Amino acid sequence: MPSTEETYSNDFQSFSKIDPLIFEKLFKNYYTPLRNYCQGIVMNKQASEDIVQDAFVYLWNNRKTLDIKTTIQTYLYSTVRHGALHYLKKQMLERTHLPRLAEFIIYLQESEYSEEELIKLEEAKKILQELPEQCRIVFVMNCMDGKKYKDIAEELNISVNTVKTHLSKAYRKFREN
Repeated sequence: MPSTEETYSNDFQSFSKIDPLIFEKLFKNYYTPLRNYCQGIVMNKQASEDIVQDAFVYLWNNRKTLDIKTTIQTYLYSTVRHGALHYLKKQMLERTHLPRLAEFIIYLQESEYSEEELIKLEEAKKILQELPEQCRIVFVMNCMDGKKYKDIAEELNISVNTVKTHLSKAYRKFREN
C-alpha cells in the first residue's frame, strides 16, 4: 500500500476527495515534525501547536478548492513557516507598540486633571483596552505615533481600507461611550 505522501504527492486533483481516515494518517505523520519545526522558529510550544493545528484545519476546510502544486509535505511546511513568521511579526508589533500605549496611560494617570476629566480618561482607557488587538494597534499607531494610513498598512501587511475600518471602529466605540 502506498504511503499517504505517495498517494497525494503527484495528483492533488484527487485531494478534494480525501477521506477523513487518510487525512487523520496525514495528520499523525506530520503533526509532530511540523510542531518541532515551528517551535524551532517561534520558541513557544503552545504557539507552535496552534500554528500547526491551524495549518491542518485550513487544509481540511479548503481541500476542495486548494490547488497544491507541490508535495503535501512541502505545502504543510510552507504553510507552517508562513504561520510562524506571521506570529513573530505580530509579537514584534506588540512589543513595539504596547509599551508606547502603557507609557501613554501612565502619562494620563500622572497628569493633573479635574475629577470629571479623570473619569473620562478612565473610560477612554477602558474602551482602548476593550478594543480588539489589531484595532488597538492600528489606533495607537495612528493617534499616538502619528503614522499615516499607508505606513500602518505596509507595516502590518494589511490594506489601507482595513486600517480605515479599524480606526472607524475605534472612533465609533469612543463616540458611543
